[in-house]
Amino acid sequence: MNELLQADGLIRRLRRGAPLELEVERVRLPRFTEIREVDQKEFGHKGKEPIVIARSRTATWALWPIAKRGTFDVKDADHFLKIVASVQAQYADKPVKGYVITQGPVAVDSRERLAAGGHVVSAVVEKPA
Repeated sequence: MNELLQADGLIRRLRRGAPLELEVERVRLPRFTEIREVDQKEFGHKGKEPIVIARSRTATWALWPIAKRGTFDVKDADHFLKIVASVQAQYADKPVKGYVITQGPVAVDSRERLAAGGHVVSAVVEKPA
């Protein structure tokens, strides 16, 4: 499984500063002052996949690695938008950038819903064996 689909692997990547190779774009990373794994319950939401919170000088990033084989749909996008709103309420001093990293297909309407809020959902780029 790709390291970006697991919270601990994603945290290692963020600490190294290596770009995230996503299907939609290649994300260059800033220097983060704090990176931690957070249970969704800490923000008042249900869900078994943890959220990775990474704080930089200019923004707070909320990253949701979800190893979902099925389609990432509008219901999933709405759930993530609620999480991002909760993160923004807790870290009101800086804007929150949201990234959903998945392995399955992404529904167009869910991608559009997140993009409207300035957030990204993308499948990871699988490297050939």
